Amino acid sequence: MKLKKISKIEKQFADTLKKVPKSSRMVDPSKLVPTGSTTFNLECSGRVEGAFALGKLVNIIGDSSAGKSIFALTIFAECSLDDRFKDYRFIYDDVEAANEFDIPYLFGDKVNDRIDQGIRSKTIEEFNDNLARSLEGKKFIYILDSFDGLTSEAAIKKDSANRTKREKGNKTDGSYGDGKAKKASEMFNLRIQDLADHESLLVIISQTRDNIGFGAMFTPKTRSGGKALKFYSAHEIWLACQKKEKEGKRTVVTNVQAKITKNKLTGRHGETYFPILFDYGVDNISSCIDFICDEGNWTEKAKVINSKDFAETMKRQLLVKHIEDNNLEEELFQICQETYDSIMEKLRPDRKRRY
Repeated sequence: MKLKKISKIEKQFADTLKKVPKSSRMVDPSKLVPTGSTTFNLECSGRVEGAFALGKLVNIIGDSSAGKSIFALTIFAECSLDDRFKDYRFIYDDVEAANEFDIPYLFGDKVNDRIDQGIRSKTIEEFNDNLARSLEGKKFIYILDSFDGLTSEAAIKKDSANRTKREKGNKTDGSYGDGKAKKASEMFNLRIQDLADHESLLVIISQTRDNIGFGAMFTPKTRSGGKALKFYSAHEIWLACQKKEKEGKRTVVTNVQAKITKNKLTGRHGETYFPILFDYGVDNISSCIDFICDEGNWTEKAKVINSKDFAETMKRQLLVKHIEDNNLEEELFQICQETYDSIMEKLRPDRKRRY
């Protein structure tokens, strides 16, 4: 009798599993790193729990004021709330020495106390050494901000030699490659497998640059570092500021577009949007509401939303407050997951499996 019951349960589970979209079935949520944006997590991994797999390199590229740094710091904040990362080091390598965010105010004292800001790489060689030393210790989330701020020992040596020549009135050497791209390729080749074995995450922030030449008409934006960053990255994400909302003359909301152009986790490319509020950070609830409405699961008319799952019809701002006041965030994220899974199920080819 017991064997029959067990067999029935196993069959029910197998039948349920068949209904789950393949992207959701493939990715292990326990190995994902959260970002603070549920819709971004979904586009990267197919799961609301996180976007990036541990043991990987991620490259986030963006325009100035596109929210790259605040988005990266939000990863630390999200991980601080997750017991899986309680023993992880949070390393913020502020190459540009430009971080002026009030971290305790935005993310709390707990996050601020955990972020190690004692590492500041100047050259690609120093970054390599800092990463290698980190890989000898406890697991970590390492954010380099930014790759563009790094120079190289060769560039420093050339600069020193040229200063000496100028002081003597001699002709200086011309401007030519500093070898950073080659050094980066060598570094990633040495460290990428160690990163996977260590189950840590490396996030490298890059600045966009205007592309020149024939290719500019197809790809107007590029980033420095040669081909190494693209080749070794598990995810390549481009952030761009799409629209700023103002009160009077002052910006209060920056709407950011995140475009995933490389995704080794699920193979899917996609894009999503999330607002960043002044003095608040990533507005995850609003982006979730936008996603559910855009996909037709909820309806919105004149900023009044029919959120059938919460049995509430109310204005957007009141709905956000309702979700926050009643701690309905997890329920909201689950609705996003179900909405995304439904989309993926519709996109799957209705074909006989070849293998």
